[in-house]
Amino acid sequence: MKRFAIAAVAVLITVAASAEDIRGAWTASSEDGDKIHVNMSRRHHQNGRTMRVADFRGLAASQILSASSIPVQFALNRDAGTVAFEGSFRDGYGGGQFSFAPNRQYLDALRSLGVQSEELGRDEKLEEELLQLAVNDVSTAYIRSMQAEGYRVPLEKYVAFRIFRVTPELVREFRALGFDKIEADDLISSQVHKVTPAYVREMRAAGFGKLSLDELVSSRVHKATPEFLAEMKTLGYGDIDYDEMISFRVHKVTAEFIRELRELGYSNIAADDLIAMRVHRVTPKFIKELREAGYSNVPIEKLISMRVHGIDANFVKKMNKE
Repeated sequence: MKRFAIAAVAVLITVAASAEDIRGAWTASSEDGDKIHVNMSRRHHQNGRTMRVADFRGLAASQILSASSIPVQFALNRDAGTVAFEGSFRDGYGGGQFSFAPNRQYLDALRSLGVQSEELGRDEKLEEELLQLAVNDVSTAYIRSMQAEGYRVPLEKYVAFRIFRVTPELVREFRALGFDKIEADDLISSQVHKVTPAYVREMRAAGFGKLSLDELVSSRVHKATPEFLAEMKTLGYGDIDYDEMISFRVHKVTAEFIRELRELGYSNIAADDLIAMRVHRVTPKFIKELREAGYSNVPIEKLISMRVHGIDANFVKKMNKE
């Protein structure tokens, strides 16, 4: 995750007072005129974000979706400063130039809120970091709302909260589900991996009602989701526990794998045995090759033992010749 190194507020005030406006180029695209993805670039700096068209002053859906090229001038007014855009749009695509003017009163507000930075930035980076704060709408109202929920964190964390859409409403929903006093980094991680309150409810409805937030994140990382459990249930594995479900995903115990084994006559295999078969590479192909070498209906534990000891079809054929 990108760190936004911003100097202590007192230093920011001094630098911002003498800084010139930032200027650069922008491109944008929108499918429906409701949301718009804006990319901004300046020398070696680039950033992009999807926002509501309503966030911009002087920009309408009719302009963005115009069938012919239309000139536009619009602005993004934020606590950290104002980004002014000029250019043109046609058929949902636009481009032009922008300028950013920092708002010095915003810096005073940060100081009054007791917001600190974990690192000191170099002077030449401060303008870009202020622009990031504006684009991501790290407003004083937002900071206050998160502080009211118990999150008095460094400025970098508020930026990350905004990027990954951590809101007071999200905190309250998690709290209602029994997740109280979640660490800032864990909140961010939950949203990076799309562990939403809705997902928590889905997992609980699937029978996983006592999972920690870390376990829920892990389930998302490994795609051990309610959809996967429902698929396993159709194959007779609806009662697997959390650890088994994660192991199924880690070791690629898929529905296809189970069906292939059934076609070979191996049905009702215990979950632990399925995992062991994957760990030791007891695949349908391995079983078929043994059959061709004259070994059919070998029990699962024997198949695993053969793999452990390096006994495969080639070894069997060689031994038969001798």
